[in-house]
Amino acid sequence: MSLGSSNNAILFNNCHSLKDLIVTLVLNRPLITQGNNGFSLQLNCYPQNNPQAKYKGYPLGWFQYVIDVYNSQVLAGIQYWSVQKGHGYSPSKNYVKFASAPSNQVQRGSVMRIQLETDSKDHVKGATFGIAPGDFKKGKKYHFKLPANCRCAIYGFQVNLVGPASGTHKCKFTSAGGIITYQALDALAVQKTNKCGGSQPITGETSNSKYSNVFAASSDNLSQRFWF
Repeated sequence: MSLGSSNNAILFNNCHSLKDLIVTLVLNRPLITQGNNGFSLQLNCYPQNNPQAKYKGYPLGWFQYVIDVYNSQVLAGIQYWSVQKGHGYSPSKNYVKFASAPSNQVQRGSVMRIQLETDSKDHVKGATFGIAPGDFKKGKKYHFKLPANCRCAIYGFQVNLVGPASGTHKCKFTSAGGIITYQALDALAVQKTNKCGGSQPITGETSNSKYSNVFAASSDNLSQRFWF
């Protein structure tokens, strides 16, 4: 299977709800797009259907947590999509600026991270978005706390490096390279077939990014390379 753009490997833990997932991107080459039109790092998650995740009584089918680099800004965005269109969730103040990115570029050595916080029921209760020039502790961060009526579990996910969600929705990288790491409190593995049920949609944003196979068969700390 060719991995690239909005078609990356799906990781899961045998359909169990994932705990405290952390996705970290470390650059060994700068991220630069043609025309400096920006890009996004997306954590696209699949909500638990045993029991079915819902918002205001409507089943949910897809969650997005996004770091958007657009208009020389770094923005944090969240979107929960419903199975029946029009009944999902997004914050009233969405795509919030928390850092700057001159010319929509992120330099070599930088670190980008999306970290989910789960409660005792394994429901996602918050998300932290961050970017740093090297030492992540010294970087810029934005934390979002989900409302009590929209806290749901996830069983699987894929990460995509694609066009900006708040801009052109597509991009072409002229420079890109590094490592993506995946960490959780339980072992993660690549899903070979969808045995968990429900759809697993891909994001509409696209790019020319490419991903290697995920290193290691099963671990609480996996990684893969990316380039263009």
